[in-house]
Amino acid sequence: MKINKTLTALIAGASLGLSGQAMAAGTTSGTTISNTVSLGYSVSGISQNDVESPSTFKVDKKVDMTLISNTGAADTIPGATVTLAYTIKNTGNSSQDYKLAVTNNGNAAHDPISVAFYSDAGLTSLLTDSKLSTVVDIDLTFYASVEVSKHASVVNGSTVEMVLTATALDPSDTDGTNLLEQDVAAIDDKNANLSTEYVIFAEAASIAAGVANGNAAQSGEISVQTDRNIVTADLTNPGNTDVPTLTIEIINDIICDTSLSNISTADYSTAGTCPNAIATNYAPKAIPNSMAKFTYEARNSGPVTAEDVIFTETLPSEYTASSLSNVTLTNDSSVQTLTDVGGIPAAANQMWVNGNTITIYVDDIETTKEFTITFTALVD
Repeated sequence: MKINKTLTALIAGASLGLSGQAMAAGTTSGTTISNTVSLGYSVSGISQNDVESPSTFKVDKKVDMTLISNTGAADTIPGATVTLAYTIKNTGNSSQDYKLAVTNNGNAAHDPISVAFYSDAGLTSLLTDSKLSTVVDIDLTFYASVEVSKHASVVNGSTVEMVLTATALDPSDTDGTNLLEQDVAAIDDKNANLSTEYVIFAEAASIAAGVANGNAAQSGEISVQTDRNIVTADLTNPGNTDVPTLTIEIINDIICDTSLSNISTADYSTAGTCPNAIATNYAPKAIPNSMAKFTYEARNSGPVTAEDVIFTETLPSEYTASSLSNVTLTNDSSVQTLTDVGGIPAAANQMWVNGNTITIYVDDIETTKEFTITFTALVD
């Protein structure tokens, strides 16, 4: 029996009937693609029944996304609440939910005090459980309200690296805790499990993050960083960037002034001015029963106000007990009237002299402003 000569041509041109959606970029995950081959032929000129062969497979879930920060680096004071804007685009092949988080890049001390996410710039529509829902090929902008760390290491001139991370959530998630996992072990077994829908992380940054974490399954996450340049008050010596120093002068002694007491205000530090000079051009010396004058000068060289400035000094035991006197405060070239409140000062221009300890509430010191404190004490 001869096979109809058209059979060869029919086989070569066998029709491929697709009963589902075409296999192409963007095909929704979970879609079942059905391929049916139909083979027609005839025998002795008589058409025979077509031979059909169907085959199906399920499209896997491709998790892919892009994430950008819409907020540039900016100056920020510790503890400030800032709004950071981001845009995410789901470039995978199905809708996808993400868990959002803001941390610091490797320095837990710089982690935010608090973070909340919103879908609007006005910060009125809170994203519950920090959970963001996306659809394919739509740019979605969202916002993070971040309270910057006030850790002691967040100082003037330092940088707080605000890292936003979006991590893929499992479709079954209800509260932002059930993360999506990639089917790594089954990747090479797809052809043995064509009816199974696998999860594949395709974002390069996600893959890199997973490898860095020692996770062969990648991480299902993507991150973007926004730097905050920390600016604070910076108390320095007037005219330079050194820290303020306490300077000391010996302005009187019992030889120079036999009536010297802790409340004396006379300054005989210039040689030859002592009322009881024992030698030509005698100047006071640092002997027992001499008076030391202390001067502390500071300038706010930082870009923001130094708030609630409090000065404290405790004299060592080499000074006569309770001899600390003659306290003055000059704030922005204006001499202030100080009040000893007999306890811890709580308001501007209040002080407390407690034995050989002095505490002064200086007040707020605005940027570029200076203050000076002086007081005296007797050497024991």
